[in-house]
Amino acid sequence: MNINDMEAFDQIWTQTHEIYGKRPEPRVVYMVFQSLIAFPLADIEHALCRHITNPDTGQYPPKPADIVRLLQGSSQSASGEAWAKVDYAIRCVGNYRSVVFDDPKIHAAIERLGGWQKIALTDDKEYPFVRNNFLKLYQGFTVTPPDSFPRKLIGTCEHENSQQSEFMRGRSKEQPALVGDKEKARLVYQGGGDQGVVKIHNEKTEQFLELAVDEQTKRIGGLH
Repeated sequence: MNINDMEAFDQIWTQTHEIYGKRPEPRVVYMVFQSLIAFPLADIEHALCRHITNPDTGQYPPKPADIVRLLQGSSQSASGEAWAKVDYAIRCVGNYRSVVFDDPKIHAAIERLGGWQKIALTDDKEYPFVRNNFLKLYQGFTVTPPDSFPRKLIGTCEHENSQQSEFMRGRSKEQPALVGDKEKARLVYQGGGDQGVVKIHNEKTEQFLELAVDEQTKRIGGLH
């Protein structure tokens, strides 16, 4: 959510408590809003419906902790789906190409785990530990979104090219593989930073992404 959702949140939180004959004060609603602001409004509304129909806890008015507990289950499911994309990209794209996923939380988690090259080259023995660490990071970003994330995850080819001369970089540049929903991957690329901090303001970005989409479609038909 963001501050623009405050009015809508006030309505659904107040209406829910009216079911229990309660009417929370505005300052209390604001405190609850701040405690749940990291979650999407639609998810909170769904969680409230689940709470009031729960035969074990539904007889009591919901508290922020109740909503977080319900939403954490969703974050665990989402983290599993995110890892499935990472696992697929490791096996089908590999460490050589740079990649752009359709979810900035994936970029942020992989960056903090050492980058795409390191993740994609993980051996079988360490693979379960990397998976668990990724899931924990992703779940954390579901509650508290990352402040920054890289626009793409650098593969071995691009990393090696960056060490070469400007002439060689121009000749050997390869577009990144797009993983997941291509339109969302565009937004991730446009919203990320070169080093996970700097915002992208590049007039050639759209052209770059168009080439990446076309190449990805031709070579592997898109990853889902």
